[in-house]
Amino acid sequence: MSSVLTSEFLDLQEQVAGRYSLDREIGRGGMGVVFLARDVMLDRPVAIKLLLPHLARQSHLRERFLNEARTAAKLSHPHIVPIHAVEEQGDLVFFVMTYVEGQTLAQRIANGGPLLVREGVRVLREIAWALVYAHGQGVVHRDIKADNILLEQGSGRALVTDFGIAVVESTNEDGEVVGTPEFMSPEQVRGEPVDARSDLYSLGVLGFLVLAGRYPFDASSPAKMMGHHLSTDPPKLATLAPGISARLGDIVDRCLVKDREQRVDAALDLADRLGAALDVRREVPVPVRLFVEQLKRRERPLGFVLALVLLWVGVPLTITALFNLPGFARLPTLLALLAGAGSLPLLGSVRRIRGVLRSGYARDDVVQALRQDLESRQEELVFLYGERYREHATRLRRIAYAGFAGAIGLIGAILAGAYPSEAALMMMYLSSGAFALTGAVTGLRADRRSDKKARRRWQCWKGRVGDWLFRLSGIGLKRIALPSTALTGRPTELAVGAAVVSLYEALPPATRRSMPDLRDVVRGLEDDAQRMRSLVDECTDALQFSAAHGSVPAERRVDVQQRITGLRDQAQRRMQDAVAALETLRLDFLRLSAGTIEVASVTSRLGTAREVAADIQRLLEAQEEVQGLLAE
Repeated sequence: MSSVLTSEFLDLQEQVAGRYSLDREIGRGGMGVVFLARDVMLDRPVAIKLLLPHLARQSHLRERFLNEARTAAKLSHPHIVPIHAVEEQGDLVFFVMTYVEGQTLAQRIANGGPLLVREGVRVLREIAWALVYAHGQGVVHRDIKADNILLEQGSGRALVTDFGIAVVESTNEDGEVVGTPEFMSPEQVRGEPVDARSDLYSLGVLGFLVLAGRYPFDASSPAKMMGHHLSTDPPKLATLAPGISARLGDIVDRCLVKDREQRVDAALDLADRLGAALDVRREVPVPVRLFVEQLKRRERPLGFVLALVLLWVGVPLTITALFNLPGFARLPTLLALLAGAGSLPLLGSVRRIRGVLRSGYARDDVVQALRQDLESRQEELVFLYGERYREHATRLRRIAYAGFAGAIGLIGAILAGAYPSEAALMMMYLSSGAFALTGAVTGLRADRRSDKKARRRWQCWKGRVGDWLFRLSGIGLKRIALPSTALTGRPTELAVGAAVVSLYEALPPATRRSMPDLRDVVRGLEDDAQRMRSLVDECTDALQFSAAHGSVPAERRVDVQQRITGLRDQAQRRMQDAVAALETLRLDFLRLSAGTIEVASVTSRLGTAREVAADIQRLLEAQEEVQGLLAE
């Protein structure tokens, strides 16, 4: 309980007694005060924001405060603080919202300076995702700033709050200048109607603060700051923030263009650009990267040398030993040897897999890293050998197989006694070695020109074998659940999906058995979200093509553009739905691990996630419609 009991505290506690138990004041601003309280019925912490009573008596301020609650209460998104209740009792006007334990982004920057690039981009992307949803509901925030971003303790999740001056686009009025001077867009300064692009300008200012630790403009007064927003070109972010690539800097710089027609025009586009700007290879977590490197080391040229030795020496010895066994024992013994030889490398991976699991990562992280490794390998081969590198590798591999086949044939002939003299025996044995050496050398050359091993690794670990090995390795192992900061640099749906699976695998076996299709649902949502991204890109390209295609009649072109725009908007909404479903599952599993909800709640969420996936499958048929429209 707070040691300082203000009149607001006492009056509010008297009003809500029996429903909420106030603990202490946790924030105060020019219009309101926020208290930490406990919901008595649900036994959970909440935050109650109270409009200062002397302001509540002013009708326009009272209405603005209630507008914040009404606007935010309509929004339901993992990166927006939810509102539970809105009440008016005389001079007491307040609303109840989820309590987010943590700190504001402004506090984080003040205490620790600018964020690391990966962490900063993650925070900006999460804010962008919140804006994607809010803008989709027709709501413009108008006050995106560091004080209105909460960072959840433990997970680092960014949540947007304080919709006090937000507007629904259709009700926005001309002439009203509102916002925080450091973050205001030029159109806000001029008192013009605002739209979603105004929030993106503010997010660009926030990008400077997050990544460079400073605002794009320095000013001694609010009036001078607003003047800079109107007429001063901001510096390039990449020149002020160490470690920022020119590509990432350009994305933030585009948000700060004075003419809103030239800015990034949608929060969804901004979120995608931020994700694509990261250097993916650097984003692979250290335990996962080491695991992948160990897999690759096991397949280096030494393997060919060992194969040659085994072929030239081990095969004759093995065959001789088998012939000394009784006839009925030869085949089972041979099969056992082959199975043992094949399983040794896989079983040897168990120890390394347990190291990955102990670090809190899951098979999906390894599969994602192997996929990235495969893509990098393909880029390198195209640069070194051209687009037809696979054909060259195939020819070399055939020569290698022929060499090994010749060596095996000669060894078989030797064992069968098909040699006329001791000199011929020696010549055949040396020839077999020459064939084997030819096979090894050409095999090495084929290996240098091929992505086959990288592809095989990726397919193995994403398939049944990889799944079985991770399940086997995880027996009796207690793992940690990673915060979202560990998943930066991956597409949002893959990052959240991996977190869901990691949390699920850390649950007791009996709980996991009650949700047997969890992995399938998560992977389905991941795939669906990525396919929706592709559909959005395809529609965007189609719109650009249609606009540039002068031979199409104007009326027909307008009709095509309207239909494609509708499909793109649907795909954007469905992608948001898929990511939101994954986010909801992640949060539910966190609460389930903490013991604050029951398994039945998560099971019902799974049903909702399946419905989202079914809706997306129906929309995927629209891809053919886009192609048909362009073909006409």
